[in-house]
Amino acid sequence: MALSILKGLLQGYVQSLFDELRFGILKPDNAGIVNDQFSQIHTLKSEEEPEHVVQLIDKYFVDVETILSELTSKIDCPDVDFSKLSELAHKVDERSLSIGAKHVKLACVDLIESCDQMNKENFSRALIWIKNEFSHTRNKLEAYAQMERRIIRLKSKQQSSACVPSSSLGCLREVPEK
Repeated sequence: MALSILKGLLQGYVQSLFDELRFGILKPDNAGIVNDQFSQIHTLKSEEEPEHVVQLIDKYFVDVETILSELTSKIDCPDVDFSKLSELAHKVDERSLSIGAKHVKLACVDLIESCDQMNKENFSRALIWIKNEFSHTRNKLEAYAQMERRIIRLKSKQQSSACVPSSSLGCLREVPEK
């Protein structure tokens, strides 16, 4: 019962990730924190690897945080290498595309354009925007990952209580559900 409720809550939460409007995003086609790529990743969940999606999200966080930190340190250099900044901005863009982080990807456009223009002021402004979008997306996806982990724990608990343990052999027989 609790598992089905939690799954329903997760489904509603995922839908809210697609529907959320953000300040400054006026076009309805740009609504949503995530896009269809996130749905594709969401379908990768399997019984064999229930935490696969959560691990992909965690890896995305680590990768993008590292790149944003590097971008921040490089813009403060006296001789800014915009080609290196552009390369890093494209990495954020690619990772955001692969996970379906729609608003972070949208913010990457300005970051990449400012590199092409070699405009340090615009780059700094775009970097602030992308950090804000990433922070918001990370908060939303962390809540998603927390719900997924809770479901995985509940499933595991139900499976372990649905069998009679046998020394080190695992379950000897299934216990009928009540």
